[in-house]
Amino acid sequence: MKKRIMKFTFLLLSCLIIMSSVNVGADVNRPKAIANLVFKTNGGGVRPSYGLFIAQYLGDLGINVKIRVEEWTVFLGTVLATHNYDIGVIRLTGGGTDVRDVFTEVGSLNLFGIGNDIPYCNESQKMQENGLVITDLEERQQHYYTWQQLMMDKIIPFLPLFTFKSYSVHWSNVKGFDIRYGIINSLPYMWYDGSHFGQNSLDEYNMASDAIEDLNPLFTKASSDSFIWSMITERMLKFNVDDHPTKNGLINNWEQIDDFHYKFYLRDNVYWTPSYNISSRSISSEPLSDIPTNELMIGLKAGEYSDGSNMKITAKDAVFTLLAWANDLTTDTFGSNEWISDCYVDPVDELSFHIHIDRNPDTPELEQYIDFWYDLGLGVLPEFFLNSSNPAISYTNGGVKCVGLYPGIRSTPQWVSYSYSAFGPGKYMLDYHTINSIIVLERNPNWFGVGCIDGQSGMTPFVKKINLRVFGDSNSMLQEFKAGKLDYARMGSFPAERKQMENDPRFDVQSIQGGNLEFMFYNLRRPFIGGENNFQYLEDPDLVNYTKGIAVRKAINYAIDRYEINQVLHDGELTICHSTFYPSQAFYYYNDIIKYNYDLEAANKWLEAAGYTVREIENTGSSIFLAVAVVSLIYFARVSFYHKKK
Repeated sequence: MKKRIMKFTFLLLSCLIIMSSVNVGADVNRPKAIANLVFKTNGGGVRPSYGLFIAQYLGDLGINVKIRVEEWTVFLGTVLATHNYDIGVIRLTGGGTDVRDVFTEVGSLNLFGIGNDIPYCNESQKMQENGLVITDLEERQQHYYTWQQLMMDKIIPFLPLFTFKSYSVHWSNVKGFDIRYGIINSLPYMWYDGSHFGQNSLDEYNMASDAIEDLNPLFTKASSDSFIWSMITERMLKFNVDDHPTKNGLINNWEQIDDFHYKFYLRDNVYWTPSYNISSRSISSEPLSDIPTNELMIGLKAGEYSDGSNMKITAKDAVFTLLAWANDLTTDTFGSNEWISDCYVDPVDELSFHIHIDRNPDTPELEQYIDFWYDLGLGVLPEFFLNSSNPAISYTNGGVKCVGLYPGIRSTPQWVSYSYSAFGPGKYMLDYHTINSIIVLERNPNWFGVGCIDGQSGMTPFVKKINLRVFGDSNSMLQEFKAGKLDYARMGSFPAERKQMENDPRFDVQSIQGGNLEFMFYNLRRPFIGGENNFQYLEDPDLVNYTKGIAVRKAINYAIDRYEINQVLHDGELTICHSTFYPSQAFYYYNDIIKYNYDLEAANKWLEAAGYTVREIENTGSSIFLAVAVVSLIYFARVSFYHKKK
């Protein structure tokens, strides 16, 4: 085995030397090529390997591909500024149906060179804009189905590749968890069925976390901070697995007054947990319930504090939350909630509030914005604690008047302390935090008890305490989980371990489609795949609605075997995608769209329809050698893992 490792090491080093000398799959001399394309991506992952596969596939069409791998910041500048490439690979993350930033001429993430001069692009932009004002969800769904078909049949700015899944694992005695809803929303439905190996208590739940940086959601950037915040707060609006709004959160009803005006109703008898200051607490501190009232934190509004039963959540908290997110004085998220043209508490009902919508505050006419529903999924903030009685006036990004927020408010003791001792109406309360060690949460005895999944009332989170263990590295976390000291772990970084656990009855492994899309993009402004070919329609009477550029891009899409790439590089575990939306956006994702499954005959047909003679080109030794290097590396990794297991 040692000799095998030495031989492979020599082979790999030789490959790397050649790769560096030809700029990672660089100039492959193919005199018979019908086109020469530049493929660009960033290094540090599998994307250069995607490039090698793509180069081999396009060689079957007589297309020569030169691969260029750049450092991430250089690559990002390339795709967003210089556009010095023909094709490339990148990943898109995020959510929502407003994708104009990606698929319109003025979009800041328009990697493709989309412009309204290109056939069908103007129609696409209008469809995207129209989709944002359709209020009927079923009609909107059909509208986006039609738009996706237009994009992938008549424009084809990219070839969707894969969606990466998220994986989690529990010990199998943990019941009731549903990865689609996540830990926080599953907690009232979970229970222990006996104990697992290494478990010390059935009153506690243990998982990993990063150290606290800033729990105030207006400033939070770390995902661990967002998770802890979600434990101690409640989202104003909750959603089901299809991303439809439900009435199971703080907002339990609403009505539409007109196309631009909605009224929302909050659940009654929901209270803020006590405004504990946990900054000096430790494992030896007295129970939270023993903290006297005079030690509770007092809000900016003089004398106001929460003892768990005196401060009810009302519409003023919801309005404050929405406006704080939209005011540059209180958030670093530029342009957030600018669609809110007005927001106020109902004059006769303290539990209801109004929102007026205008997607673009810079135009005189009102514009609809349907995706506002997702912006109502914010965790509610305590108005009594974070707003002031100062008469100062400021304005949101959408022009809404705010009273009480002023420059410097973020430096007040209340705002500073809330970043560490945050409190809310959620399922749990912060108990204590030991730096770089543990964050302990205690169950809120006054949680309002409505389950997110089905709206069932009278529910209680299943454990008294949640211990969030802080680890310096993911390997330490994995070892603690395997030792039974953690009940739950994310397994994205450990595919080999996770696959073993899938076949081990001691564990319950679940997966979910991630909110991401890896894709190969085209530069529609470059010759051959675009350029003048975008404006020359095909002569075939059955294909007169297609241009030569569309035909070339269809040919390339059909020539790439995504199934093989998935099998070789990812053991077939990724989801092959076909559209502009993610599969996780199930309600809008159009599964009956035109699909570019590997079909070399179809590829040849479209290339010939574009007027190009198809002929297979010869690969040079360097190109083949690079492909062998990648495949060998993958094979060696698997062999090493196999021998390690034995």
